[in-house]
Amino acid sequence: MAETGRDPGIYRVVLREMALGAGAAAFVGFFVNLLHLALPLYNAQVYDRVIGSGNLDTLAALTVLVVILLVFGAILDVMRSRIFAILAARLAGRLGHPVFEAAVESSLRGGPASAAEAMRDVSELRGFVSGGAIGLPMDLTFTPVLIVILFLMNPLYGLIGLSGAAILAATSVATEHLARRPVATAGAVNGRMQAETATAFRGAEVIAAMGMLPDIAHRWRRLQARSLDAVDRGQGRAKILSAVARFLRTIIQIAVICGGTTLVVDQAATAGTIIAAMAIMSRLLLPFEHLIEGWRQWMDAIAAHARLRMLLQDGGSARATQPAPIANAVLVADRITYVPPGQDVPLLRNVSFRIEAGELLGVVGPSGAGKSTLARLAVGLWAPTAGGLYIDGQSTFLHERTSFGAAVGYVPQEPLLLDGTICDNIARFRDAPMEQVIAAARQAGVHELIGRLPQGYGTRLSDAGSRLSGGQRQRIALARAIFGDPLLLVLDEPNSNLDAEGEAALVSAVQQARQRGAAVLMVAQRMSILSKADRLLVLRDGAVAHYGPRSEVLAAIGPQRKSQPPGPVYALAGEVRP
Repeated sequence: MAETGRDPGIYRVVLREMALGAGAAAFVGFFVNLLHLALPLYNAQVYDRVIGSGNLDTLAALTVLVVILLVFGAILDVMRSRIFAILAARLAGRLGHPVFEAAVESSLRGGPASAAEAMRDVSELRGFVSGGAIGLPMDLTFTPVLIVILFLMNPLYGLIGLSGAAILAATSVATEHLARRPVATAGAVNGRMQAETATAFRGAEVIAAMGMLPDIAHRWRRLQARSLDAVDRGQGRAKILSAVARFLRTIIQIAVICGGTTLVVDQAATAGTIIAAMAIMSRLLLPFEHLIEGWRQWMDAIAAHARLRMLLQDGGSARATQPAPIANAVLVADRITYVPPGQDVPLLRNVSFRIEAGELLGVVGPSGAGKSTLARLAVGLWAPTAGGLYIDGQSTFLHERTSFGAAVGYVPQEPLLLDGTICDNIARFRDAPMEQVIAAARQAGVHELIGRLPQGYGTRLSDAGSRLSGGQRQRIALARAIFGDPLLLVLDEPNSNLDAEGEAALVSAVQQARQRGAAVLMVAQRMSILSKADRLLVLRDGAVAHYGPRSEVLAAIGPQRKSQPPGPVYALAGEVRP
């Protein structure tokens, strides 16, 4: 079975692979660090043996040996970098698809910003691994070896090295604590700023038409100032501590020279040990200095890791993954109640109905009655808080998405077209024969309209098809919904942007779908579009006000319509028009 974002075990598998790869990199890295000792030991031998004795044969032998060791070290260093690159590619390849699926599922609850953040987290982890920052702890684990070597050269060198490592480690901890809060604040403000920026771009027409741009820009500028201020504070503290760390490193190097000179004067060590100790000390302190500068990468990577793990564990994990084709168009709602997360008031309360194959159920009611919520529950976007919605005996929310999507067509209240060609959108981005695409367009009455576009079915859409009119988007969305002859059609105000011709095409398409046995649930504001409905479901305040055959419901609400004031006849709080 293919791994998807609904498999909570995929992240554990990836972590095991990363751990094995990191172990291999650490093994290679140990020898890389070990071979880096070749140069300081070579310097010590040259100063102590060659210069004192004048034996150039010894110099030649030492030089050949050290060059061979350095070549091996370079090869191993390339191998370690290659391991990191392979790990990064493996991480992105294994997590990309399941994270995308889980992110789309999570966007149903948290909005598109949460999905975009999840994809950024994958890229951030990939960069963290491929950039080599993940290898920093591996280099730190070699510290005890270097300290032992310094102690073997002379205890004074060892004490200086141990003290220097402790001081720089404390500095790195101080950097993390002092800079963490400002950077976290900056991240939160920056996320809010990006969300408001995206909203402003989507609402550019309203902002420009109503003169809102100066105020929106001023609000954005305030958020930007807060973000920049927090970033400056965090980076300023980190830079100060980084400068302090470099100063301390220089002081430690001076201490090595002073201590080594004292030892040479006292004849407790040779001059070559000073050169070797300085090189080893530089190698010893380098990872700690990198830790001070790179702690933010580790903090960001840890935060991204936590978010991705939570996403893959919770994002859509309740849905089934085993394909189960739907053969029966019967849709049953059994006492469904829906309370949005974080709220106490239900949008729907104890709603029940049944749609048989070939039937049309019209859902009407005032704004806020729960009509669109019911449509979203019917196509499994949200899970009912209580009760259930079932198609062919299976939960619409829990059903495996590919099988469910093949049997369901959906036109949301705001029809969204995706970036791609019109053909791609109607075919639901499947590799489908052109004949099927044209058949769906003809049924939706949009074939001739598409023919008048610049490239016909090959016309590329961008920005959710914003260059098309609302009616054009709605009719193409209808063609997408009926593509493949689905067994269930859920249409949420599909005629809100249609003219008389478009509405006639909609009625015709729905009738054709019913004739081939599809069940249809249609949310509507105008009763004229529901003239062919078998049953009506009237919602008010999330509860069923009336439900039954169309004629009976119209008879029941007739007295209410008569009680409305003179003028245009409205029913149900002025929302349903006859």
